[in-house]
Amino acid sequence: MDIMRIEKITLRNFKNVRYGSFTMPSFLKKDVKCADILGIYGQNGSGKTAIIDAFEILENIMSGSSLSEKSWNLINVDSPEASIELGFTIQEDDGYPDKYRYTLSFAKGEKKGVLKSELLEVRKAKEDGSYEREKAILGYDYENHEIRPESTFKKIVKAKRNLELDLLVAARMAEKSESSFLFSEDGAYELLSTLEAPDISKTVKRIRDYAMTSLIVFSTREMGMDSNLMMNLTYRKEEKGHLVKGQIPLSLERPSVIGPEDKKVLENMIREMNTVLGAIVPHLKLGVYTTGEELTSEGKKGFLVEIVSLKNGKAIPLRYESEGIIKIISITNVLLCVYNNPSVCLIIDEFDASVFEYLLGELISIFSKGAQGQMIFTSHNLRILEMIDKNSVIFSTSNPDNRYIRMTNIKNTNNLRDVYIRSILLGGTKENIYEETDSQEIGMALRRAWRNAEE
Repeated sequence: MDIMRIEKITLRNFKNVRYGSFTMPSFLKKDVKCADILGIYGQNGSGKTAIIDAFEILENIMSGSSLSEKSWNLINVDSPEASIELGFTIQEDDGYPDKYRYTLSFAKGEKKGVLKSELLEVRKAKEDGSYEREKAILGYDYENHEIRPESTFKKIVKAKRNLELDLLVAARMAEKSESSFLFSEDGAYELLSTLEAPDISKTVKRIRDYAMTSLIVFSTREMGMDSNLMMNLTYRKEEKGHLVKGQIPLSLERPSVIGPEDKKVLENMIREMNTVLGAIVPHLKLGVYTTGEELTSEGKKGFLVEIVSLKNGKAIPLRYESEGIIKIISITNVLLCVYNNPSVCLIIDEFDASVFEYLLGELISIFSKGAQGQMIFTSHNLRILEMIDKNSVIFSTSNPDNRYIRMTNIKNTNNLRDVYIRSILLGGTKENIYEETDSQEIGMALRRAWRNAEE
């Protein structure tokens, strides 16, 4: 089984990050088969959520979707364009993993983001574990309408003479839809799949499949219960020999209408989740309550279903559970995937919100010791710092030109939580990790604001 894992991400002029980069813990340890958990800490407005937004952009683009409408607002206010650089590895069987780098740039258009360029590069592994020089596989310059590198373009065209015009048309189609030339069906994805060039077509397909099935991004909007009393349950399942990723939106206010296939998926998910939920939250067990049948919005047969918690033999609608319980339920199925699949990467914003801090610390400890996949999360809860390896935490700084750092000179006997608090109070890190606030000034400002409101 091929294993794909994220190694590094670099942001340039993205939101309030002029430059920020970090490497995943397993690659620092040079053991890519170990658990790979990374927590991101820092004060509000210091670039933590920028990482979540960057992964959302990558998830969309690499799975063939269009650049999101909000991308225009993700470009730094002082820059005309932003870029995201993703380093990752793909390992076949038991050989050494090949190293890849995908760079995506987008610019400010007419109140929207527009793609500027993309490029996929590779460093092939040698038999002795060393690496060849990096070389470009394929990319596209959206401004100059050029397929790059030119040598690859000539190689593709030579292999299939009638392909040149098709590729150029595909490139313009990708431009029009603001989607990737490499990964979208409007672009060259379908054309590349017909080539006898495994270094191009096979690699592009692997990355697209990874984004569609194994890269899972949870922003705060997608976890737990939203303002419309909706909960999205994310799943991965095998369909016709292929893994697929999807979501089932469920109302917590009233029964939801879902089709027979989604009902089957939901029931399977609940069975799997019940195996572990009772261990995370004592005595918690879920059920799927079917209240009747109704046509779906497509005019097909559907079922009215509601998720209930089962307590003392009684079914209680999930909306009466706490927000923390609902959040845990919404991500449990994905946590199962991360724990058991080395290619799954879960990105979570504010993992600690509404979750009891002792339980949160225990979960992180379990995953940092036994998970096979990767997880990146932002958090403000400092208990996690006592439960996790120093390499598994990065801190956002007040310097927009160097947003992410790791603590250095930390001994195994040091408590990382204490070191972090001491660094906030006394400094001593290579970058300032807290932009100091004045409690007296805050109090005076609150007083002034009240007086101004009375005048």
